[in-house]
This record gives sequence, structure tokens and C-alpha cells, in this order.
Amino acid sequence: MSDGDPRTKALAALGLVCVSSTVGILYKISQATSGGFKYSTTSAIAIAEMVKFGMSTFFHIGDASHHTDSEGKVPSAIGVLRSQLSMSAIGHIWCLAGLYTMNNQLSFYVYMLADPGTIFLFKAASTMIVASIQCFCLGKQFSGEQWKAMGLQAVGMVIVQYNPCKSEARYNPAAYLLMSLSAVLTALCAVRNEYLVKNYKIGLNVQNMVLYSGGIWMNIFAFMFLPNPNSTQAGLGFFDGFNNPLAIGVVFANAMIGLAITAVYKYADAVTKCIASDVTAVVLCIVSTFFFELASSVTMWCGVLVVCFAVHFYTSASMPAPPAPAQPPKARELDLKQATEGSEGSVVDTPEQEEAQLLGKPTK
Repeated sequence: MSDGDPRTKALAALGLVCVSSTVGILYKISQATSGGFKYSTTSAIAIAEMVKFGMSTFFHIGDASHHTDSEGKVPSAIGVLRSQLSMSAIGHIWCLAGLYTMNNQLSFYVYMLADPGTIFLFKAASTMIVASIQCFCLGKQFSGEQWKAMGLQAVGMVIVQYNPCKSEARYNPAAYLLMSLSAVLTALCAVRNEYLVKNYKIGLNVQNMVLYSGGIWMNIFAFMFLPNPNSTQAGLGFFDGFNNPLAIGVVFANAMIGLAITAVYKYADAVTKCIASDVTAVVLCIVSTFFFELASSVTMWCGVLVVCFAVHFYTSASMPAPPAPAQPPKARELDLKQATEGSEGSVVDTPEQEEAQLLGKPTK
């Protein structure tokens, strides 16, 4: 809704910037001094998924679109679940939940290798990875201007991360490889989301309930049976470390990020989300410069501006062309009059005059 209230759009964007920046900072400062996290990252995401599942259930029950006079809110909500869901749909949504689970844990590990500003800027500049996968998997077409913008994003990211004095990148190649892998998982999530929207008629709240329920059991399974390289101690309990306010903040921020993105799409548009992402990347680059040992330079900030400009170039190239303005009534009457006149102002013969000419009769 691009023509909405500017103040509402600004507040939605500001909320997304605040929540996203908080996530980036908390992921970094909640780490232990010796590396890793003092709490289980799988249990943190599992608890956040529980909170989001509860909110989605509350929204679904309160949705007035399925309320009837003959039955209560809860029975009607259950009836909608039964009518919209199938085993096939649940399987596809849980496949999406699995991708999110892997990406969440990968994000924790990446924050152990790089600063928040670099990570968020890489997300903004990784559109080419996402587009390539969508083009390959879905046959999605992109214009030449969009591919140029994506190339410019990649160039800007190289400018930010390359240190010309040392002739090397700022971080270990493994960090960039894992950030690229995270971008690939993000692209696969987008592909799965698009498949669900096109092939299943499922309400948003219902889909979120199934998605978050899958996230709950998958993260609990990972906590119980899989090794976690993100934690400092292998024997951490499910709730160990959550007496620390930073760990609770990680859970809360992860629970709120989905609501913030939904608010932007509901009250603003994709361009506003793009601007919010750019502002978040710049804010975190500034924070990382002061607190997370990101070496600042003129070259780095030029690269940041190149990435932000390229993101908006891509967004503007994605916007549909504005419709042609409606023709006023007088202009239509003028066109109709011109259509009935011949060249050089001569009047076109009427059907009766043409018939008279064919029969050799004089015309008036």
C-alpha cells in the first residue's frame, strides 16, 4: 500500500530498523569472551518459535473472517485448520521450517566470525545469489537493469571488504563462504514460500502456526541430538544461561522480527522495507566501527553507499510502469471527430454516398 499514511509507513520502517539492529547487536554481545555463546542457540530459537506460535494462534482465533453465529471462535478456528491443511501442505511448510532452522543456527555461527555491519550489508548485497536461484528453480525473469543493479551491489560489497593496503579481505574466506551459504538458504526459503502461495490456499496465520510448530520440534530435536558449535559448553541445559538479560533479549528480538516485517508489508511496501534494510546496515556499520573492531575508511564508506544505491536501483527497476493517464472526455470527442474526417480536412464519404458512387448516381 504505497499510497498509505507517510507517518505510518515511517513508524513501520523505524520499528523494523530498531528490531533488526537490536538482533545484530545482541547476537554479537551475547557471545562469551572465549568465543561461542553461554546459552544454547537451538533452545533460544525454540523458545522464540514457541512465542511466535502462541501469537499466531491468538491472531488466528481472533480473525473475524471465519467467525459465525452458530459456533464459537475456537471451534470455527479449528474448522478452518481442518479445511485448509493437508498432509502435503504440512510437509511443504515443515520443509520451509527446516530451511529456517538451518539458517538461524548458521547466522549465530557467522556472528562469531564477522561484525554485524558486514553481515547485514552482505545480506543487502547478496541479491544476485537469490535472483540466480529463483531464475534457476522457478524460471523467474529479471530485466537487464535489475542484473546491472545486482552486479553493482556485488562490486560495492567488494569495495567494502577489500583492504587495498594489505591486499586482502577483512575476514577469513570461510566467513564469506558461510554468509553466501546463508544467502542461498534465504533464496531457497523464498522459493518455497512462492511455491506455497501459488499451490495452496492457506491463510497467513494458519501457515505461520504450522511453520512455527515445525520450528519448535526441529530446534528441540537439534538441541537433544545434534552437536552445536555455537555454544561454549557441550553440556548446556535447555534453560541454562537464560538468567542473562542478553540471552532473553535474543529470544525476544527473534520473536519480534517477524511481526516487524509483517507490519512493514501491511502498512508500507517493499520499497520501505528496502530503505529500512539499508538504514539498518549503515547503523550497524557505524556501531561495528566503534565497538566491534571494524576498521573505518573512506573506501569502506564509499562501498557502503554503492551497495545502498544499487539496492534502490534494483528496487526502482522492479517497480511496474505507471498506468497511462485516463483521457478526458473532450479529448475523446476530438479523436472521434478526427477519425471521421479524411486527410487535409476533407470529410469521409458516408456509406450512402459510397453506394451512390458505385451505381453511377450523383452524390450530394
